[in-house]
Amino acid sequence: MFIACYLMLDWTSYLYPLGPFNITPWNPPPALSIVWMMLGGISYAPLVFGTILMADVLVRHAPGGLLFSALSSLVLAGGYAAIAAMLRHFLQCDYRLGDTREVWAFVSITAVGSAVVGIAYVGLLWINNFVVGELFSAAFVRFWLGDAVGVLVTAPLLLLAADPAGRERLRKAWHKPETMLQFGVMIATVALVFEGAGDNPSQYFYVLFLPLIWIALRGGFAGAVVASGVVQVGIVLGTQGGPLNSLELVELQALMAAFSLTALFLGVMVDARARAVDALKVSLRLATASEMAGAIAHEINQPLGALQMYGRACELYLARGEGHVPYAELGATIAKMIGESERAAEVLGSLRDFFRTGTTRLEQITVASLLESAQRTGRALNADRTVKFSVGAPAPSGVIMADRLQIELVLRNLIANAFEAVANLPPDKRQVSVEAKALEGDRILIRVVDSGPGHPSAAHNTIFEPLATSKATGMGMGLAISQAIAEAHGGSVRAQVGKQSEFRLVLPGVRNHD
Repeated sequence: MFIACYLMLDWTSYLYPLGPFNITPWNPPPALSIVWMMLGGISYAPLVFGTILMADVLVRHAPGGLLFSALSSLVLAGGYAAIAAMLRHFLQCDYRLGDTREVWAFVSITAVGSAVVGIAYVGLLWINNFVVGELFSAAFVRFWLGDAVGVLVTAPLLLLAADPAGRERLRKAWHKPETMLQFGVMIATVALVFEGAGDNPSQYFYVLFLPLIWIALRGGFAGAVVASGVVQVGIVLGTQGGPLNSLELVELQALMAAFSLTALFLGVMVDARARAVDALKVSLRLATASEMAGAIAHEINQPLGALQMYGRACELYLARGEGHVPYAELGATIAKMIGESERAAEVLGSLRDFFRTGTTRLEQITVASLLESAQRTGRALNADRTVKFSVGAPAPSGVIMADRLQIELVLRNLIANAFEAVANLPPDKRQVSVEAKALEGDRILIRVVDSGPGHPSAAHNTIFEPLATSKATGMGMGLAISQAIAEAHGGSVRAQVGKQSEFRLVLPGVRNHD
């Protein structure tokens, strides 16, 4: 399979040969050799040598004789094996090119390795008097750029095809209409550059970067390297339409190299950003567990306390002895215990569903009940009564559709932040208040205001960023989670810049509720 693919690539790229040894401007076969040895091991080098020799005889007809073809094939096979060995070492057997460091290693080793192989090959031609002095530099530049561009374009495609996850990603991508449209635009742009530019396609080559950006931003590394391959094939086909001089070929080679590098780095950066977003979502989920623990403890504490109280009442009933047990009261107490246990189970079930699937349990919640929850939270945080805490009257007939547990978590975070903001003030200056009112458009505003120093304007844009915190302890995720929850409910959380610290939670209300 390797031999057949190598011979086919060598034959199809046999265009614009330079000199008697037919050095071509685009040379993808080295990429196949390098990737094959990267994946299978350097022990494949003898087979690579035999394949290169066979291609020189069958495709180029061994212009220097069989002995020279064997010697030059040995130089090429040895050079490609060295490049493969260096890539195996620096990439540490992870050939997916997942970050910019790996791309830099791949590009640097490819560029330097191709240059060394080019010097060795063209130097061998010069020693044997097959290349005269004035052709040495032209042959070297043609060979170096041909090999480098061939590897930069073809090797990432082959590595992607060798990765099961990469193949699956490509398979799914090609089932999307947008992907078909993207590459249709790319092919049309390639045709425009070579058919509409006349004898100098280089002057409009920059147009190809536009669809590349679109493809890379939507398809990441996989889309970018496939786009680079499409453009390379388009150049090979487009240059067959008419003769090009050496300068134009070198210019096209340089432009293709720039295009390939742009595709590689843009694609890997898009994928890195996507992975960072996914990792942040996981971090937010884990941090939410920590933040929710306080809210869960608060919610569970009441039914557990009630269960304990009812359990002791049942003990007292039973302690009276047979014949003196008030069965009606005992039955009513047991029913209350069941109700409290169901309430605790509902809270835990809501949390379980949220962490398993991210789903929420929407229900109609009155603003009055939210303020009652805020009142309970304030009392729990202000057990020593060192802060003057107040909760205003609710908005008239205010009702929202939300997940109670999550919205109460947001309120708890905002109130806890308010208590922390006034903790270092003199006792007579510590004030925290919560109030609600109706806004236009059936929205509900809940304000949490404290007498702390307020938010400086410099911190206003970063206060909701994950991990942004001025506390000695804590993860800095509370406000980020609160904002995410509010936005998931179609609302928002904002911090007001001013002399006092103020957070505004806006939630959509329910229109025409009963």
